Amino acid sequence: MTPTPLLKVVPVSEPEFAEWSVHSEDFNVWYRDAHILNDINVRFPAKGITCIVGPSGSGKSTLIRSINRINDEVPGFLSRGSISFNGKDVYTDYKDLTILRTEIGMVFQKPCVFPKSISENVLFGVAKTRKLSRAERLILVEENLRAVSLWKEVSYRLDDSATSLSLGQQQRLCIARTLAVKPKILLLDEPTASVDPVSGRAIEELLLKLKKDYTILLVTHDLQQTKRIADHIVFLCDGEVIEQGDKAKMVTNPEHQKTKTYLSDSFCEC
Repeated sequence: MTPTPLLKVVPVSEPEFAEWSVHSEDFNVWYRDAHILNDINVRFPAKGITCIVGPSGSGKSTLIRSINRINDEVPGFLSRGSISFNGKDVYTDYKDLTILRTEIGMVFQKPCVFPKSISENVLFGVAKTRKLSRAERLILVEENLRAVSLWKEVSYRLDDSATSLSLGQQQRLCIARTLAVKPKILLLDEPTASVDPVSGRAIEELLLKLKKDYTILLVTHDLQQTKRIADHIVFLCDGEVIEQGDKAKMVTNPEHQKTKTYLSDSFCEC
């Protein structure tokens, strides 16, 4: 029997953002009998970078994977509550998951390139939604490779296999592939964890550039990265939101001792 979640009131330290792009209300997740997320109430601002932080097993990846419903495919997954994106409930108002995942793109920890050419990887998602002329294909490839600062590195080898690229290049290619379908939100699950420090910084610089046009939700264990690039921080511990707010307040004047301890010492007694 599925346990009944207890109602919790989670304090929200609201930054001065003009609008909220994604928010959840009393959102819960179970994997069979394991209660992973407990009454999650979060607000993600439109545009800018929100870093979702917390110790391993706190539910960070489960949360962002619920936003575009990738968790639906996990055996034993059950959710309760709501996640809304631009006024629509992602679980009840999106019957076609292809549309949802076009609007909310995702990049994973390990680069997931297809055994195809570099250009075919960029166009992979777009080709599923509409027919493109040769000229349109060339424009889209260049446009999106430039967007991730990869064009100069690969413009002379677009027909080469994407697997021939370095891991850092592959990760930027995955971001280019996601951008090509014109999403409104980018979900990134530890996108720099499997790449070298130089590539990691290049991806950070890319995200800082993209945040002007996209809502970016980033799961990370790297607190220094959070302090470098976040506009907004959500701190999860043991499946609950402990605190959320703009970076300056969260880092310098958090409301909870758990937040202060984790952001300063990377330690949390959950």
